[in-house]
Order: sequence, then structure tokens, then C-alpha cells
Amino acid sequence: MVSMEIQAAIAKIDRYSSNEEGNKVEIIERPNGGISIVMAEGKLSGSRSKGVTIKAVHAVLNLIAEGVPDGASARVVLQRIRDEHRDIAEVNISIISCDLQSSTIVITKNNPIPVLIYENGESRFLPLEEDAESHRYDPVVYQFEFQLGQTFILISEGVQNAGVCNDNKIDLRTALGSIYDEDNDESSVQDVADNLLQQAIAYDSGRPRDDMTVVVLRVSPATFKDIRREYVCFPIKEELS
Repeated sequence: MVSMEIQAAIAKIDRYSSNEEGNKVEIIERPNGGISIVMAEGKLSGSRSKGVTIKAVHAVLNLIAEGVPDGASARVVLQRIRDEHRDIAEVNISIISCDLQSSTIVITKNNPIPVLIYENGESRFLPLEEDAESHRYDPVVYQFEFQLGQTFILISEGVQNAGVCNDNKIDLRTALGSIYDEDNDESSVQDVADNLLQQAIAYDSGRPRDDMTVVVLRVSPATFKDIRREYVCFPIKEELS
């Protein structure tokens, strides 16, 4: 059996001229092995809400850390937020997990924002339920057995809608294809995340109209046995005048 590892990368940028994050993404080790990456974007009475977003992400992470399955974790948190804010708050939650217990990649989401899958030189979208509205509080869960080279890309609404206001919306599959064409399928997960984010920013003329986040996760041949590595780059912003 070929030794495998999970490689993951995150690239994100806040909306132009804003110091307040509209979406948040966090990573955690699963209690039975593997990792989970949770991305959320909350709204309160139709406006962006940093408080709802942070509350949702932390609550999901806590439940996953206790061993609660991803789908149940998301469902509980969505209902909790709905009850607490009397239906005036909503949140998009997307979770991607490498579950070593089941040897699967698990994707959980309650929103119609697309997920890209790249394998064997081709990209496709994760099939979405037709009635996305019915899953706002009842997330859909997808599972994939580990396949070497399979890459999953989660994005935020800001990336999905890049270029809309310029009547030139980004074509995500074309954007992803250009990354691999240039690098002959050898791009690192961080390269893919960074490049896709930069293309989305360019479609918004260099000034993102919404927070943008790209999460990339790939099943790869193991490089260093039993060694876990993390890399973080976090910008220190100057206060806007």
C-alpha cells in the first residue's frame, strides 16, 4: 500500500477597505485522527456579522473535538444560531475533513457555493442538491474514499462572485485549469490556493468586493513519514484612517 498524506492550504483576503472579517476559517485535528477545516460566513438581519461567524466556527470546532460527526455538528450549530437570534441570523458553513477512522474525505455544507474537485488532469464541481434553500439548516454530507492526487477546493462567496459587478464573472474551472496548465500538474496546494485567490482579486479589479477565502486539500504520496508540518503567514494590518 502506498503511504499517503494530506496536504492543505488556505489563502484569504478581507473585503477592500474593511478591517472586519466577514468569513472565518479554522483548522483542527480530529479526536480519532485526521483534520477538519471549517469555513463560515454569518449574516445578521441581512448584514455581515463577525460575531455570528466566529460563534458558528468555534461551536462547530468544539463539537468535532468532542467526536460529534461533521453533519450533526453543523446541524446543531445552525439550529442553535437560528433559535438564539430568532431566525434573523443565518450562516453559511462548509467543512472539509480528512477522517482517518473511515479513510474518507468528508465534505459538509448548507449552501450552494461550489466545491471544485480536481483529479486525473480534469476538474469538476461537486454535485449540489437542487433545492439548496432546504439545506440552510440541514446540511448535506458527501464522502469520498482516499484517492491519490485527488484535490478538493472550497471557496467563499466572494471568490464565487468575483467579477460579477464588472459583468465578467470568474469561470472557476477555467481559472483552476490555467494553474495546472502552467505548472504541469505539479502545483503545491499553497500555490493553487494563492493563484486562485489572486485571479479572483483580479476579476474584482484588485479591490475585493467581499471577503475571499480559498481552501485546498489534497491526498498525496507521503513525503516524510510521521512528520506533521504547518506553515502560517498572517499579515499585520495598519489601521485604516
